[in-house]
Order: sequence, then C-alpha cells, then structure tokens
Amino acid sequence: MMRRILWTVATLGALWTLATAQNIYQEQGDAGDLPETAQATGTDTATALNAIRGTLGANDVDMYVIYISDPANFSATTVNNETTFDTQLWLFDAEGKGVVFNDDAAGDASRRSRIDNSTNCLMGRQAGVYYIAVSRYNRDAIGCNDQLLWNNFPSNTVRCPDGPEAGSRVAGWVGTTATAGNYEITLTGAFTAPAQTDIPPCPPFDGWDETDNGGGDAGDLPSSAQRIHSSDARACQTPVARVRGTMGADDVDMYVICITDPSQFSASTVGTTAWDTQLWLFQCNGRGVVHNDDNPDSSSGLQSKIDNRNNCIQQAGIYLLAISRYNRDPVAADGQPIWNPTGSGRAVRCPDGIRANAPLGGWAGATLEAGRYIITLTGAYFVSENGCCATAGGDVNLNGCVDDADLLAVLFAFGNTGTFLPEDVTCDGVVDDADLLTVLFAFGQGC
Repeated sequence: MMRRILWTVATLGALWTLATAQNIYQEQGDAGDLPETAQATGTDTATALNAIRGTLGANDVDMYVIYISDPANFSATTVNNETTFDTQLWLFDAEGKGVVFNDDAAGDASRRSRIDNSTNCLMGRQAGVYYIAVSRYNRDAIGCNDQLLWNNFPSNTVRCPDGPEAGSRVAGWVGTTATAGNYEITLTGAFTAPAQTDIPPCPPFDGWDETDNGGGDAGDLPSSAQRIHSSDARACQTPVARVRGTMGADDVDMYVICITDPSQFSASTVGTTAWDTQLWLFQCNGRGVVHNDDNPDSSSGLQSKIDNRNNCIQQAGIYLLAISRYNRDPVAADGQPIWNPTGSGRAVRCPDGIRANAPLGGWAGATLEAGRYIITLTGAYFVSENGCCATAGGDVNLNGCVDDADLLAVLFAFGNTGTFLPEDVTCDGVVDDADLLTVLFAFGQGC
C-alpha cells in the first residue's frame, strides 16, 4: 500500500512538473466571463504560456488575461488537444473590445476552434494585454446594447467583429448551453498576465434600467409593476425611449408608462433582443389592450412589436407594458387566456381569448431563463410617483395643458367612484371637490 501511495505521489509530481515545464495554466475555481472578472494567468508578462486548461459548466464562458508580444503571430486553438466538445474562441483587447473570433476551425469535423491572423484581424495590433475566452456553441458575446459583437454566420472562418455592435466592448453573453466538460486552449505567442483593473465600463444606458433605475426585478401584475418615475422627469411629458431588463425563468416584467397619443405609441424588441419575446399592453385595471408575439412587419424573426395600427388603444392614459418570453401568456383569475394562444403570431391583436374582457389574474406557461432585453419605445412617457393612480397634476386629458377641457372632465365625472379614474386627480377613489380644486389651482400650467 505504501509503495502504491508513493507511486501515486511521484506520478502526480511528475505530471505537475511536466505541466509547469510546458507552461500550462490550469483554471483556478471558475474563471469569470468578462474582462472585470477574467482570471489572471500569472503575476508578470514575461513568462511564456503554452496552454490553458479548464472546465465549462452549463451556460459558462471562461475568460483569461494574457499578454501578446507579437499579435500578428499569435494563435489559439482547441483542435488536436484535450478538448472534446464544440467550442468557440474569442479574443478581446485591453478595453474589452472584440478582436478576432472563430467557431469551427477549417477542416475540423469535431467543430473545435482556432483563432489567428489568417484574416488580418490582428494585423497592426500593438503588443499588450488581451483577453481570451472560450465558450460552448452557441454562447455568444454581446455589447453594451445587448447586440452581437459577431454575427452567427459564417461559422467556419476566422472573423473580425462583424455584428450589430462590432465596435462595442463585451458586456455579456447570450444563448443557453449544456455542461461541456474539460477544454484545453493551445497557444502560440502568448505570455502570462496579471488581473487588470482599468477596463473602461459601458457608457450609461440612455433609458430606464430595471435594476439601475427601478431598484430590482419588475413585477408581473398591476400591483407589482415597476413605475417608470423620476423626480427629474415630468409625468406624461418626459419621454422614455428605451427600457432594459433581465428575464429569468418563468419571469414576466411589467412597467407603468404614460401614453398621451395612442397613434404615436409603439414598443419593440426587434433588433435589440436576442431571444423570442412577447409584448403586452394592459389598462391599469388589468384588462388587456394589445399584444404581439412575432415581428408584424416581417415574415421572419421572433421579436415583438406593438402599436395602435388596429386601434386597440382607445384613449390617452396610464398603461402597463409587459414583456415575457414565448410561451408565457396572461390568463384571467380562472386560468383561461385573455388572448387566444393559437391566434396569428405575427398579428398585432386586441384581446381575443376566452376571457378577453377579464382582468389579468396571472401568467401561464413555463419558460427558461432568457437574459437581457431592450424595449425601444415611441410615444411613451414617465409617470408620477403615484403610477397608475395619477393624471399629471390636473391634466386629465394628458395633452400637456391644464385648461377648460380638464375642468369640464372633472365636472362631468363629479361623484364617480372607483379605481384609476382619470378625473380622480387626487387618487382617493372619488371625483369630488378636492379634484376640482386641484385642477383650478393648476389651471393654465403647460398652456
């Protein structure tokens, strides 16, 4: 037994000595997937690096910091080594911007990868720190606006960035993958490098971010919908052009927005989101207004767009905008659909399900985690801190001017009770003297 233990220790020691002599770096824990979390391969930039070994889990991407002294003669490959699965290799510069990528190396039936200067992507590049990443097909790099840095095709060529966000730094990854197992990246012209701390961040998002602005996950019902509100914005006057968030498993995100002119309103994920979306618009009382699954302006594509082409939006007001992954659908309290689930996927539709006139009671259909999305908006505005229970400071008809029309609206609705009444500018559930006085005191504002 002692002899066997000594033999095992000696063998392991020999393997470690061999790996050290060959300058092979072994992943420590789990390497991160962005420049900020990339794993350092050493403490200096003077030690040659012949290979990197690691393991990919489900939806995993591993990124490492390396130094390249002569980029034109650099190469990295997962062909003819310990790698046994369909890989993708990516190289980014010191700012995290894309340099070169390959999915399938030419002539490799196992769909492993090789990046080099064969297509001049590295020509003219300076010596310095770079980031090399490995993923399983089809886990792809996206930029600061959640669009691809490289297009998906062609797959068997070595390519410079050619996607919609070719000039962006890497900000995330899209596409779900199963656990892949062990990999080896064989390198030429590479050296070790320490972790970096001066990576330029993405520019601030020019819109509403679910987490940064909203403080967390937007809810999926009227009572938990996230209000697009800011003390720096005027309710129903300050436009919101984009909404960004993250879709988890079985998730639906709902936002409170203001629409002042239904003919000018639209919401779209076309060209901004990488997964199969659905968009929905509800009244504040939860009753459905308009929905679309797949792009109505194209014969292909799985992203969504809603607008008022079919006059589903009858009047200006406060509305609830929701996004879900296909096939997570709204249902009434009894579980019956508000929109017909077998209706035309490319149509922009008013509610047409068994419970078309019923308020939202919940959501049906299980979905996997989807990741980031961006909804591009036109004709949508911030709301007040009261969300659904608000009409902009006495402007009942939301035309930007508190005038006779608003005063008459309150007078004609005087005595009405209920929730989300546009004439109930004090949000107390009844149209009364307080609402009349609010309009009178604000009379002339915005005119």
